[in-house]
Amino acid sequence: MRLLLLVSSGLVILQFILFKYLYPYPNFLPDSYSYLDAAFQNAKINLWPVGYSKFLRLFSCFTHNDTALIFFQYAFLQAAVLYFLSSVVYITHPSKWFTRLLFAVSVLNPVLLYVSNFISSDAVFSALSIIWLTQIIWLTYSPGLKLVAAHAVVLYLVFITRYNALYYPIISTGVLLFSSLSLRKRLAGLGLIYLLIGSFITNTVLTYRAVSGKPQFSAFGNWQLASNALFAYAQQKVTVNEQVPDKFKGLHSIVIRHIDSLQQLTSRPDSSLGIYYLWDEKAPLKQFLGKTRDSDSSSGYFKRWIGVAPLYGEYGTFLIRQHPLSFTKHFLVPNIVNYYVPNPEFLAVYNMGSDSVGDIAKYWFRYTTNKVPSGGAQHIAVMELMPVAFAVVNLCFILTFLGFLVLGGMSKSSHSFRLIIQWITIIWGTNFLFSVFASPIVLRYQVFPIIFTFTFLLLLLEFLIKESSGRKPIINLPGYFVERSISATSPN
Repeated sequence: MRLLLLVSSGLVILQFILFKYLYPYPNFLPDSYSYLDAAFQNAKINLWPVGYSKFLRLFSCFTHNDTALIFFQYAFLQAAVLYFLSSVVYITHPSKWFTRLLFAVSVLNPVLLYVSNFISSDAVFSALSIIWLTQIIWLTYSPGLKLVAAHAVVLYLVFITRYNALYYPIISTGVLLFSSLSLRKRLAGLGLIYLLIGSFITNTVLTYRAVSGKPQFSAFGNWQLASNALFAYAQQKVTVNEQVPDKFKGLHSIVIRHIDSLQQLTSRPDSSLGIYYLWDEKAPLKQFLGKTRDSDSSSGYFKRWIGVAPLYGEYGTFLIRQHPLSFTKHFLVPNIVNYYVPNPEFLAVYNMGSDSVGDIAKYWFRYTTNKVPSGGAQHIAVMELMPVAFAVVNLCFILTFLGFLVLGGMSKSSHSFRLIIQWITIIWGTNFLFSVFASPIVLRYQVFPIIFTFTFLLLLLEFLIKESSGRKPIINLPGYFVERSISATSPN
């Protein structure tokens, strides 16, 4: 294992050197400038969670060098992957060939390089999520009070980095409640988790109320909910006579007129799920926001943006409840397809196709000019292939898991592996449901789930191969299976 980790570390460094030869500058996307601006202002709230902006500000205390930042993000992500893989191998004892394959494919995964090159929370969030999951596995296998405390801290960090982690505390709660720890230690762990997360939620809500006068936890979440609802609502036949509560009438009239104009087009901008209803200036949400500027010209853009968010959240909920079948057909079903074949989006293009960056990026990274030419091509062809690879991994995982159940894998596995695979399945299913309902899915959002999905795909596949070859597993041994032979009891 030590040699495997050393070789993997060497490959990580070599890959980064070659990658930076092709892409000497970070990859910027629209989110990047919001994160940098929040870091510059040391903001308590932003369009997105402030965890990554706080990280940028902390990192700037040491250096503003962009290569150092990208290397840290990449090294942190790869270190989390190696921690996860080595933990899984230690507990489950797969064969050396499967272990080598697992490490090789995971470490050489090009997505890790490209997602780490973003000035965005994607790499940090994925790394923290992998560490969180690895701690879940250890809490299942060998729980301890120090591990529980570390888990609470990691859970807090991942929670403030991206709200895709909203379901993580629920999973952690379940793992702790069913762990072998004493009741006192379980309650202490849960208390620490909810103290940390509760303090962040309380502070965020109070800050929103202080800025806009309206308490809320995630303004962006409310905008996203309205956007999701509009993608579905705009695809059905709507009537001007539909009854809506008075508080929605101004917004709804804009929506109706906009949908009517879209129906006259041969190529609609909302024909596929994306960011149209969130960010396009011609879309209803931005149009309605513009009207608030006319009525209150003294308010800044961000204050007005978060000010309308509660109304948008309520409006989105109203549309979904009124038209659940339309929402299922026109949003959930297409997003299920997106989950298995995620759009590469910004991962498939370098710096949004531009050779320059905004002033905040120039200032933050101490560039002498806004020009940031790439040594590689603007179009990133390899990322166009990754959605197909992700689809194959997800499909094979489902099939191998079903085969594992049919062949009695649960009864033939050790107690530890049985618990681990149960929690992995719960996390996979919960992540699927959350992702499908939350927002249009893109490739960079699925780095974390695809890493653990591929890992357990190989473990389950090895079980099926062993079963098909007639080598039966033994129950309740340290590994998830051991061949039934005299050598099974040998220390070698």
